[in-house]
Amino acid sequence: MDAKAIEKPVEKHILFLDGDCVMCQKTAQRLYRWDLTQTIFFSALQGQTASMLPSNWRNTTDAKGRPSGNAVLVERAGQDNECRWQGANAILRSLLLTKSPLALCWIFYYIPGFLKNRFYGLVARNRHRLISNKSCPLPSQSFKDRFLP
Repeated sequence: MDAKAIEKPVEKHILFLDGDCVMCQKTAQRLYRWDLTQTIFFSALQGQTASMLPSNWRNTTDAKGRPSGNAVLVERAGQDNECRWQGANAILRSLLLTKSPLALCWIFYYIPGFLKNRFYGLVARNRHRLISNKSCPLPSQSFKDRFLP
């Protein structure tokens, strides 16, 4: 039997973030560095790859017009067992998928949703004020290769 026929398919996870947000871009760069599995790819919620998501999952503003800081993770993208995560859970699941020591942050998944989502929403709504450096360093070519349109 051919060895390639029995190989497990490479899992591909896509983390969608607000493409206009410096904090989101820096988060993607950090996750890229921590991703020991090299299976997490990145895309902007405003990009063409995001068309795979329901329209209400691509919102970058809330009902009041404030920045929502929405993050969406599509785990095992394109496979039959694809799973989608939003908000704080998307970030926590991304950390788990890196297989780095930061995967231990998954423990925060078990914090009640109303607390976790309130904290995440507070940071997300104020992310433009929380970040002091309003620019990102130029990404490496290997990082660019993991960024989808």
